[in-house]
Amino acid sequence: MVAIHSYWDERKLLVFVTLTIIACAVMLLEIDAARNGRQSPIDDVVSAVLTPIESILSGAANGIANEAQSLVHANGLATDNRALQLKVQQLAGANERLKAKAVENQELRRMLGMQQALALLAHPGVVADVVGYAPETPRDEITIDRGSRDGVRTDAVVVSGEGLVGHVISVGRHDARVLLITDPSSAVPAYLSRTATWGIVTGTWLHAKMKYINQDTRVLDGDPVVTGRGEVYPGGIPIGHVLEVDRKDNALYQSAVLRPNVDFSSLAHVIVLPAQ
Repeated sequence: MVAIHSYWDERKLLVFVTLTIIACAVMLLEIDAARNGRQSPIDDVVSAVLTPIESILSGAANGIANEAQSLVHANGLATDNRALQLKVQQLAGANERLKAKAVENQELRRMLGMQQALALLAHPGVVADVVGYAPETPRDEITIDRGSRDGVRTDAVVVSGEGLVGHVISVGRHDARVLLITDPSSAVPAYLSRTATWGIVTGTWLHAKMKYINQDTRVLDGDPVVTGRGEVYPGGIPIGHVLEVDRKDNALYQSAVLRPNVDFSSLAHVIVLPAQ
């Protein structure tokens, strides 16, 4: 029997022969290029096709790597920023504490200067902290954290680094109450340093007032006023300065409103002097 070849068989054969020829041609081109030490046309075509693709893929990979690095860097910056903020807060707190300590040290140095000025180094008195102040009470007074066990006695004079604070009116074992010179019931013998004129200093709640000043005395704004020595108070303790003079021609005495040396609104430390 004779085999009958179909049209499709002939097509397959033609394709096979063509591919064989192309393969042989490619091989010959590769061999020729290898002998001459150059790149074959096939390699040029492949390179021309693959190079842009490789470039795109490489760029994308680099972009992803850069973004990842940026994210890591951003996270590191955020952590560093939080650490810096915490450090700033800690330094601010330390700075405020140092300021408070500096103010306290200045006040303690002024108190030491007051002791030296009053020649009390042999009996330096009792240093106390102010632990209570009630402006709504009937009397203008403070509470200190020293009492009878510390040697505090009734009528003991109390000073700060700036001047006279008042005197002790009641004593407990661990604390004491001090009547301020701004209380209206307070009465302190005093005199004007410039003219050596005597008077009595009483309180007006906000300020102090020197009464019973001789009419013939010329009182000036800013004149200093100090304590005069008496049964309770030693002499020479600064009280304040004249703020305003009240003089009437038909009166027996003149008076003067004083600005106390002590700022009672921020008073924190005092010295209780030994009883006379």
